Amino acid sequence: MSDSTISIRVGADGATTMINVFTVEPGDQAELVRLEVTGMTGIASKVPGFVRGSIHRSLDGTRLVNYIHWADSDAWRNAHETLKANPEYLEHMENVRRIATADPHPYEVIAVIDGAAA
Repeated sequence: MSDSTISIRVGADGATTMINVFTVEPGDQAELVRLEVTGMTGIASKVPGFVRGSIHRSLDGTRLVNYIHWADSDAWRNAHETLKANPEYLEHMENVRRIATADPHPYEVIAVIDGAAA
């Protein structure tokens, strides 16, 4: 994991961000965090086009959000196809689905608004 900051900007050279919102029982959130950190560091981060990912957990224990920045939409599509054929990824997702439901969608940045503290 890295402590570096992510530069989020509009029109970031065609970058695509995959945001996945997981719904989980509070008692399973820690396990889901473990699975997602392991999956992102051990599987997704090794796929060509992966730029950086982040994982966030809700304070009420019922959600986990991950987002992965891909170099561009082609990189994301290629990664999606590559991962669908990766046995390690398929096993990872099977373990995730035992405890959570996922709602993944690709996004593009359309606005960035900074606050006074930025």
